[in-house]
Amino acid sequence: MIERCALHGSGGASPSRRPDRFQNTGEIEKLSLHDYRLTNSTSPDHVAMNPERPASRREFLRGRASVGSTSKQTQADTPKPTGYLEQYTKDAMACRFEILLNRRQFQKGPQAVADGFELLDLLEDQLSIYRDHSEVSQLNRSAPTTRTQVETRLFHLLKLAKELYEATGGAFDITSSPLTKLWGFDKRSGTVPDANLIDQTLSQVGSDQLMLDLQSETVSFNHPELKINLGGIGKGYAIDRMSQLFNEREIDDFIVHGGQSSVLARGNQDDFSSHETTKPAGNPTDSTEDQPKDVGWTVGLSHPTVPDFRLAEFKLRNQALGTSGTGRQGFFHQGKRYGHIIDPRTGWPTNHVLSSTVISPSAALSDALATAFFVMELSEVEAYCNAHPEISALLVVPSKAKGKIDLEWFNLSDDQWRRLV
Repeated sequence: MIERCALHGSGGASPSRRPDRFQNTGEIEKLSLHDYRLTNSTSPDHVAMNPERPASRREFLRGRASVGSTSKQTQADTPKPTGYLEQYTKDAMACRFEILLNRRQFQKGPQAVADGFELLDLLEDQLSIYRDHSEVSQLNRSAPTTRTQVETRLFHLLKLAKELYEATGGAFDITSSPLTKLWGFDKRSGTVPDANLIDQTLSQVGSDQLMLDLQSETVSFNHPELKINLGGIGKGYAIDRMSQLFNEREIDDFIVHGGQSSVLARGNQDDFSSHETTKPAGNPTDSTEDQPKDVGWTVGLSHPTVPDFRLAEFKLRNQALGTSGTGRQGFFHQGKRYGHIIDPRTGWPTNHVLSSTVISPSAALSDALATAFFVMELSEVEAYCNAHPEISALLVVPSKAKGKIDLEWFNLSDDQWRRLV
């Protein structure tokens, strides 16, 4: 679980947990801290969407939206000018997305957030397997028998997912949903299936059966029962796409939380509330003392088994963090606990890791690797991080001492994080 360290008294109920959207494996917890003053909040209903929709839905998904004239756009309501941050929230993909901007830093920030949330809606409509009309649902129906062309960015997301499948030795697999269903985790229940049934289901799983034609950008499946589910990477991908939109608008200091497992930070958190003017876009102010220090944004990692107990803090700047854990989802059978994260290579849940946290350049990558690292052996994680120095990881594992935990970290320097216990 990740705890956000940039809010104080944000209040509000926990986001609803709809089972028909993207579910990742860890949680970011709202936390009241003394570090910062109360943020401003603009609810989804108060964020005005752009009335001039792009020429086509496909162009918006390809990232061409919101780059034209803004003279006729409706701007989102500006939060009240109190506190240090502007907070915007929206429920999507079975979680609550939150975007934080430094207060009064960007004049066009609210409109950029509004367009980002509109993009989020379109991405959910494209990626969700629980909407029959979505592009991914249509692909699942057609690809077993027909080479199917998909939207360019979706194709490259599938390509990334397959590359991660290969790089992790199958530990990350977007085709593993049949195993989740077999164990009953899709309905938040739980049952231990027969071992023969697990082996049978494993034959329907494997991204090596996902065929991608790079030249035509078509997709086909080599197994009639193969299905893809982007739940382990889709939310991070949506965060990356919103971040790209903000960068195009020259909004360069912000943090985006995707539910309680994913976060991406750009630039720095700073107090612009005392500045006399607001920057029209992302251009730096003239005064050097107005420049934010290289402080980044701070998030905390909570204990995987002890609620409301913080384990570590990370400083993120132009990085994304994803976390996976089974502390709140699982069941007991004959005295043994089975968590909801299944190793797609074996078909069985794993219990040698309590939580895995990954920091990388993108939210999609962090989310996918956090899931993979949760089921991989420590030696496999170490080898992966050694081969990819841009990837940092922190794994919480059971200690040999009863009731204790141990921390294992890779590519994490002292200025990136601090251990609190």
